[in-house]
Amino acid sequence: MARAIWSGEIAFGLVTIPTKLYTATRDMTPQFNQLHKECGTRIQMVRRCSTCNRDVEYSEIGKGYEVEKGKYALFTKEELAKIEGEDGAGGIDIVEFIDPKEVDIAFISKSYWVGPGGKSARGFELLRETLEKTNRVALAKVKIRTRTQLALLRPRDNLFALDMIHFADEMVSGDDIVVPDARAATDRELQLALNLVEQLSGPFDPSKHPDEYRAAVEDAAEEKTAAGEVATSAEEERPAAAGGKVIDLAELLATSLRVAKTGPKKASLPEPPPANEPEEEAVQEAVGQQHKPDGKRGKSPAKPAKKKAASG
Repeated sequence: MARAIWSGEIAFGLVTIPTKLYTATRDMTPQFNQLHKECGTRIQMVRRCSTCNRDVEYSEIGKGYEVEKGKYALFTKEELAKIEGEDGAGGIDIVEFIDPKEVDIAFISKSYWVGPGGKSARGFELLRETLEKTNRVALAKVKIRTRTQLALLRPRDNLFALDMIHFADEMVSGDDIVVPDARAATDRELQLALNLVEQLSGPFDPSKHPDEYRAAVEDAAEEKTAAGEVATSAEEERPAAAGGKVIDLAELLATSLRVAKTGPKKASLPEPPPANEPEEEAVQEAVGQQHKPDGKRGKSPAKPAKKKAASG
């Protein structure tokens, strides 16, 4: 059963329709981790200040918007929250209805599924059927977590597809690309090209064209595993206490020995460090729009992923 990553509402005039958002795509590109060749340990990312020449805690880090080279306007968390505002927080606000044929496919960046979120799907079905009958899609302002984005809401079977799209000024013009002059094609060349297109035409079925690169990587990885060409990270082999603190076995044994000499009191594992809440907040920001929104309309059941090691 699919799990919703966000809950909110579609604002359709004065009507609000409870909805849930689901992931529609996933990146299956093979990912490679950076390892230290000498011992096989994964390389970790660190926050380091080059001026102070030391690692810094998350609590020491602020946010700045570069106004010119090397100069930044500094913002507090409260100031950014005020700029983000609450209008449209956690919602899909329809601003107009448009002809989907007028939308250049280059505008689309990421897609989601939208399903009904309430006990009744009456309003949801009404909007879906209306768009189908008018051959229109809804252009909407969507706020998931912080930033407001543009999106297309379109009927897809018994659901909606929500296609996040770029703002107009985010599209790069091709006007500056130089195209050299070319002579006109002859009638024979054009006919041959038309025949070739006709011969290679068919219904859209992406399953006919699988990811050959991923399959090749997986096959090669299986061969290396069978041949014993596998690195085991020494760091990942160490047992860890709850909270992620590495157990110092020597210290634990020494503590046990002292306790055995002084009394029956049991030795215990070192206390785990307190949760680093700012660190979790940073991970949520990095993940962006796949986490719960900051606002009044809805909440996300998804939890932020733990920070991973650097990948190459």
